[in-house]
This record gives sequence, C-alpha cells and structure tokens, in this order.
Amino acid sequence: MSGLGACRVVRQRAFASPSGSQLVVVVWKTCGATDSTQASIIARGRTFSPEDTPTFVSVRGHPEAVVAWSSERAVRIGFIPEPGEIYKRDQRAGDVAISYE
Repeated sequence: MSGLGACRVVRQRAFASPSGSQLVVVVWKTCGATDSTQASIIARGRTFSPEDTPTFVSVRGHPEAVVAWSSERAVRIGFIPEPGEIYKRDQRAGDVAISYE
C-alpha cells in the first residue's frame, strides 16, 4: 500500500502477458469518499508507481477485475460485477490493444 496525498492505493493483482514480459497491474484507489479500481500495464521488472504509471482503465467502486491476454499485444479486461460508472477506458496502452467485456 502506498499513500498518494489524501489517496490510498492498494495493489490487488498482476496478470502476466504470455511471455511474462508485461503485466497488467490492478489497484484499488480510495480518495476521500471516492473508490475506484484502476489498471495499468508495466514491463516486468519495473516498479509500479501510482504517480508515474499511466492508468488505461478506471471504474467506480471495487469490482473484481478479470484479465486475459490473447497475445503480447492484446488484452481483454472485464469487471464483476459490471461497474456502474466508468471514469476512463482507453483502447490502447502503448502498443497493447485493449478490449472490454
């Protein structure tokens, strides 16, 4: 867990790409009364930093993230239960295409 100003970030899980060279890192973030689940992609061996690692998806609350890599350049992500509000939902993170279910 790391602090981010008035926010608290708790790392939940990491999902490795088929070769293991990249990770989707899922975190829960709480800022005051706002809770969100966020995901980022980082290279294996790099340290995840909530301040420096770009988020490609952010949803309200703390649903469970379901992540499946279909190749080194494509990943699918979904949430259980489906989030009521989506704050951010990018279609790409670097050279990785992202699809949502």
